[in-house]
Formats: sequence, C-alpha cells, structure tokens
Amino acid sequence: MTGGSGSDVLLVMPPVSEAVQFPYLALPQLTAAWTAQGYGVVCCDLNLRYRAAALRRSAASGRPGSDDAGPGSDDGRPASGEGGPPPPAKDMFRRLSERYREQHGQLLLDRSRDRTSGFDQEVAIRAAVRYVTQQAARDGWILPGPILMSRLDELVRAGTEGWSARWSTEHLEGLLDAHRPRVIAFSVPFFSQLVPTLALCTLLKRRRPELRTMVGGPTVQMWEKALRHKVAAARHVDDWCLGHGEDYLAKVLGAPAAGPLPSTPQPEREPQPGPGPGPEPVQRAAGLSDGFVLNDQPMPDFGQFDFDDYSNQAHQFPYRLTLGCFWGKCTFCSYGNRYLDARAFQQIDPRKAAAHLVALAARLGITDVAVTDENTGLRHLLRVMQAVRDRGASLTFRVRARLEPELADPEFCKKLYDLGCVQMSAGYETAQQDILDSLRKGQDARHAELAVGNLTAAGITINLSFMDGFAHPAAAEGYRETVRTIQRHPEDMGLDTMQLLVAEPGSHLWESRRAGPDDEYLITNEGLAFAAGRVGGALLDGTATEEARQRLLRMAVEAVPDAERASRPDLVRRPEAAGGNGPAPVAATAAGARARPRFGVALDAVRDRWFLADVAWPRMAAVPPGVERTAGGRLTAEGPEGRLWLSHMVEKRLLVLDQPEAEGVS
Repeated sequence: MTGGSGSDVLLVMPPVSEAVQFPYLALPQLTAAWTAQGYGVVCCDLNLRYRAAALRRSAASGRPGSDDAGPGSDDGRPASGEGGPPPPAKDMFRRLSERYREQHGQLLLDRSRDRTSGFDQEVAIRAAVRYVTQQAARDGWILPGPILMSRLDELVRAGTEGWSARWSTEHLEGLLDAHRPRVIAFSVPFFSQLVPTLALCTLLKRRRPELRTMVGGPTVQMWEKALRHKVAAARHVDDWCLGHGEDYLAKVLGAPAAGPLPSTPQPEREPQPGPGPGPEPVQRAAGLSDGFVLNDQPMPDFGQFDFDDYSNQAHQFPYRLTLGCFWGKCTFCSYGNRYLDARAFQQIDPRKAAAHLVALAARLGITDVAVTDENTGLRHLLRVMQAVRDRGASLTFRVRARLEPELADPEFCKKLYDLGCVQMSAGYETAQQDILDSLRKGQDARHAELAVGNLTAAGITINLSFMDGFAHPAAAEGYRETVRTIQRHPEDMGLDTMQLLVAEPGSHLWESRRAGPDDEYLITNEGLAFAAGRVGGALLDGTATEEARQRLLRMAVEAVPDAERASRPDLVRRPEAAGGNGPAPVAATAAGARARPRFGVALDAVRDRWFLADVAWPRMAAVPPGVERTAGGRLTAEGPEGRLWLSHMVEKRLLVLDQPEAEGVS
C-alpha cells in the first residue's frame, strides 16, 4: 500500500456483498488506471475485512448473548440451565450457532480459504455467508423486502448504529489517518451495498466534514437519480460517478501532484447539466458512451491484494474481455440495455488481452482465469484463448456467456474445452419459448437444451440461472416445463442461481412501467440470493410475486440433479436402487462405535438438553436418551435405539464415524 506520506484516493469495496471469491475487478482496474495517471491509490476491500471481523467478533462487541446458557462442561455433562419451558427451536439454534462462531470463527475463515479441504471449504463458505448475513441484518445493513425508496433514509439512519457501522467506520478512519487521502471513493456494484455506503458516508462526514466522498459502480449507474432526488442521506456524497471511473478522478481532483495527466486523445464530450448537490457527474445521458476506450486501459493492478485472503474454490484471478453486451436486448438486463442503447459495446484486442493474461498469470502464480464479463462472445473468447496459446502459455478459463447457436456444434464446444474453457455460466431463464420471446432473449429453448448437453459432453461444467415472476399467462406452466427439462438431464444441468424477475432502472422493463403509480415500490430476491440479490420494480401484484418466489424455492427440491443432491446434506438422498420408493434403510452402528460432529456441526447444550446444530445448512437434532457424550466430545450408544439414531445422523451427514470399519455392522 501507499505509505503514510499522503495519497490521493482511498478506494473502497464496501460491505455487504458475497463477492469474496477474488478481488472485485473494479478495484484493480481503477488502481491501474489512476496510478498510470500519476495518482496515489490505496485500496481497501472492506467487504472482505468486514466478513473476517464479523466471524471473529466477541459476543460483547456485537449482539449480546446474555440469555444463552453456557456450553457443556469439560467432563461431558450438560450445563445446568434455567427452569421453565424450553425456548423455541429457532432461538435454540441461534444460541448454538453463535457459540460455535465465537469458538471457531477463525477456523471457519481458515477453512474457507483452503482449497485442499474439499467439502469442508464449501461448509465454511456457507457458514461464513450465514454469519455475515445475520450480523448485517441485525445492524440494518441488509434490507427487508419489499421496500419503498421513501424508506431508505430511515434505513440509512438505522444503519449508522450498531456494531457494523462502528467497526467499519473505525477501520476506515484508521486508513484515513494513515494515508491522508484527498478523497474516499466507494465502488458499489450491488444494491445490498447502498445502505452501508450511505451510512458510512454519513458517519465519515459528521466526523470529517472536509473529507470528499465519491461513489460509482453499476448500482450507482442505475439508482443515482432516485437516490439524489428522494434520499436525504445522498447529500453526504460529493461526487457521483456516472461514467467510467477510470477518467472520473481527474474531474474530481484535477491534475495529480506528480505531474500532468497523460495526453491520450479522447472523443469530445458535451457537458450534461443536472440537479443535486455537489459537483456535476461526468455524464447524464442514457448509457455510458463517455469516450472510454477499453483497449487504452492498462493491465489490472493486483499488487495491493493477497489472493490467499479470498475464498476461491478455484485458484483464479479475474479479467474482463468486453464492455457491455453484444446482444443487449433482454428486457430485464439494465447493463446490456444501457450499453446497447449507448452503442458502447467494446471488445478488447485479443493480442492485448493475451499479453495481459500471460503476464498476470506469471506474476500471480495463477493459471485459472475468471472472465468477469456479463456476457462473453464465444468467438471472441476463442480468439483470445488462441492468442494465449500462441504465446506458449496454457491457461484455463471460466466464463459467463449466452447459449449461442455455435454451441449446437459439438466440435465448437470441444474447441472451447481444448483451448482451456472448463466452466460456463449461462442464463437459461425458462424452457417456455413464449416467455423467452416476451423477454427478447433471442434464445431457442430446444437449442439451449442441446447446447447444455454438448458443453457437458465436451468436459465443460455448465452452471445455469433460472427465473420466475414473469408477467406472462404461461408463467406457472413455464416453471413445470423447466423442471421437466432439468429432470431429463440430471447429470448435465446444474442449478447455479434462481431469481425473481424485477425491473431495474436502465432496463427496458423499467422504462415500460415508469408511468405507473408505484415506481418506488421495490421487490427483492430475499430467500433466493445473498442479501436479497437483485432489487427492482414489481411486475406482479404481491400475491403473484410470492407464488413465483415459492416456485423457485421448490425448484431446488423438485428438479435438483442427484449430483447436486449428493453435495447438499440438507436434501434427502434418493435411493440407489432403481424403482425405490424412498431412502434406503439405515443400518445401526456397532455397539461401542463412536461418532463425532462433522466440521461445521456444533455439539452443544441449551439448558439441560444436548443438540447437534449444522451452522452451514441450518438444521438441528436433539440428542436422545441412551446416547452418551464422551469426555473427548464424541457420541456413543450401546442400545439399539441409540445406535440407530447415530446411524441416521451419519446418513444425514451431521456425524461422522471414528471407526469407519464399523459402518456396516448391525
């Protein structure tokens, strides 16, 4: 990081976001561009640091747990508790889960970063997400849905209190004191970061009125107008970056002290007037055609980021090949609609991309690339991959792309794999063609099904996202048709994300409903995605929206392939024998066999009862009479009922046997 002699900008990725798999690419990109212009840049992935602090915090520093009974004593006997009826199961689980975090928070962090631990890493990541979500929700940093824009001020005020606000503000103030930047800049890619960002700007302005605050990022592009006009807390933001941030800092700070800005020719830009406090943003016209040239940008600078701090399940680094989306017509996609309408779509020169990728792989010691484009053109991807090979390098790639017509050709899919493509994420949305056409998806449902099979056959893992909540008469039948399609391909179709269709500002859906009286009424993807996921205008009434949400929640049970089911201990396994009517019978463990909780499962007491509590997939089971706890924290049973219970807990993956050879003994 820049030393204590003073810097120009403190660039922050704010909480709360699930994007902890690698440094969010906006920060390395902006760092490289601003450094090349002569500015001193200090980066802080506050989202990642907040995650670690939330897992490590003591109960006294967060929400008090004074009503909790203590854990069991060292000799294996349950602690004596209060009298009266037992607390509700939900409260018991919370107590057990919180005690597990206090005792094992650092272990969860360590294991979440350990790619050699297999299933344990997935457990640790899921548990960490739950704990962060709970803490942020307690402190008002995760929005309950549905919401009204007019309530955001109330939510921001609540978000300035509590542990999350105190810890984050103190951490940022330490960085401000150490580096003395002229501006603090927040990159805000997700709606879930809006309340925390506005709360932090409010608190920092109270303490440091002279500090200049700046916000940018995809969510700012979408919501700036509504925020500046309807949310009083927005006045604590001095600069709203509506163009590309690489060029915006010069408008805020002027030429850097180190010397003049590079004299790269830029297209002429007409000033755009606009109301609101503070300096005028770069641009107010629709889209992002502000003269930004992707091919002029330097290689991302990851120098301030330690990849070992991130919970990558694959050892990878991020990179972008395109700006915008070449299709850009899907009515629900504000990103694609803005760039297409502004004619701002760009692709980096394959030779330049290859030079960057080879250099970054050598510098970082990482040979797996996560292409972060919203939609990567597959032919362009092949050109880049071939240019990498021409330089004598061999890299693997993970991409997001459309299920394009080329994928109907098995040889095209094989070529993708041969040049390094190991994973592709794609929007499937629905198997109902009429719905796809109404969304202007430009995708044939039968072709998409074929493409998934071709990709899988080539060796490329395919992760698909699905939608519901369509304002279409075939919505319910579309769900059933989609489930049937997934069930036809149990080995091929992996569920990645499920989300309600919402209208975001900048999308064609938003424009089509702007005349309505309820523009401020926003629905969320609560229960379907981290921190409520995508947020936007409602397309359906409340009842129909909830019906669609429930259909999506059922999808994981009704359509999830066996491979997915095997990786999720919270789902009942299907019987191995064909034609079975239910789970296979479970044999009792041998007398005297000992079992211990799986990693991520607490064995603890509330009052006078012992429980198993799975902190990753929220589940709980009471330890029955006849099952004894040993001094070493194991469980054992002599009687047949207790041994059968131990067997069930092993089958449900709450316990693992210390003596594997005894598993099949009845």
